[in-house]
Amino acid sequence: MKKKLILSLLGLMIVASLSACGSQSTANSDSKAASNTTSTQTTATTVSATASAGTVEYNTLEIKTDWSTKASITFSDEGMTIDGSGCSDESGVLYITEGGTYTLSGSSTNASILVNTDESVKLILNGVELTSASGPVIYASQVKNLYIEIADGTTNTLTDSSTYETDSSTGEEIGKGVISSEDDLIILGEGTLNINGTYKHGISCDDELYIEGGNINITSNGTDGINANDLVCIDGGNITIDAVSDGIEVADILVVNDGTISINSENEGMESKNAIAINGGDITINSVDDGINGGYYIEINGGTVSVTSSTNDAIDCNGGYDGCITINGGTVTATGAGSPECGIDADESSIIINGGTVTATGGSNSNVIENGGEVNITSNGGEAGGFGGQREGQMGQGGPQGRGKFNSENMPEDFNPENMPEPPSENGDSL
Repeated sequence: MKKKLILSLLGLMIVASLSACGSQSTANSDSKAASNTTSTQTTATTVSATASAGTVEYNTLEIKTDWSTKASITFSDEGMTIDGSGCSDESGVLYITEGGTYTLSGSSTNASILVNTDESVKLILNGVELTSASGPVIYASQVKNLYIEIADGTTNTLTDSSTYETDSSTGEEIGKGVISSEDDLIILGEGTLNINGTYKHGISCDDELYIEGGNINITSNGTDGINANDLVCIDGGNITIDAVSDGIEVADILVVNDGTISINSENEGMESKNAIAINGGDITINSVDDGINGGYYIEINGGTVSVTSSTNDAIDCNGGYDGCITINGGTVTATGAGSPECGIDADESSIIINGGTVTATGGSNSNVIENGGEVNITSNGGEAGGFGGQREGQMGQGGPQGRGKFNSENMPEDFNPENMPEPPSENGDSL
């Protein structure tokens, strides 16, 4: 009975926090950046929900360093011991209500962590092996920014339960993954984090997710490896994902600036309902469905990208206009399935290649407007897509390092934004 009462209380807290999040505007991201102190990340460029809306820039992530130390928590199957303040043991749930750093260690087969505060919280994983018996292992129902730091030299393993408990007031399941945050989530550090998704996503974030470092291994037997609404931005780390659904799925923007990413997925490898920008890093994807799929725009400016799809397109964009896939640099190898699938598919429109080395093989391929680079596109199911030759002024390169521009003024003269598909819903219902 006591456990049910606690769940009801948590459910009311969750509803309150979600209501607060719903009233915030994107301008709050600027105030978050202003309150932090040390910038360690470059600014990438996003793309608006519709191509005609012009250039939209990402907020710069500034890593918070002015932390207050709150508590150290040691888990065991007999319970937890807390040395410090800002948190409490609520019938086996570590309940964090104050901002600051919390160092976690030990192991338990019945552990869960709830964060509910309007301040920033950092969880330092210092050699934990935690399995939840009721849902997520880490759930932030409300937080300014949730930082998860993987301590150097440690190995940490988190596993969710096979079913999730529900909020008694709404009937909805509490949480969406092993690590689940309703607000911004930042993962950093140099240690190893193993995430086992039994029921839902490996990592779920309703706002912006930044991965700055760490050796992160995600096995998802539930749904996606990583799932977010506003943004997934990968600036470093070694990330391995094996997922029964998508490797990485985001409703709005997906950006890769650096890091090593290896994805094996039974659905799509990397998917954005809006746009994908790859500025660097080393990416390897093996998928059953599309390897990389963008709803409106895909831009590759650097890095090494190797994508193979067993039944569909290796790289696919549904934008439906010339330049919805634009490659300005990097080394791209795309291998799609047999006809009618493609190595690179721009939805009956032309790919624009301004630079880089591009090798694509599939049953067919989209037409290419080749302005530069080394291009080798072949078809194993018929003739390769034709080469459109140069067409200057339609979709040039972006700003420094290929970042900073996706402007409707650069669109082809015959581009009609009314023909674009509907943008994804803001509440992320499509995920």
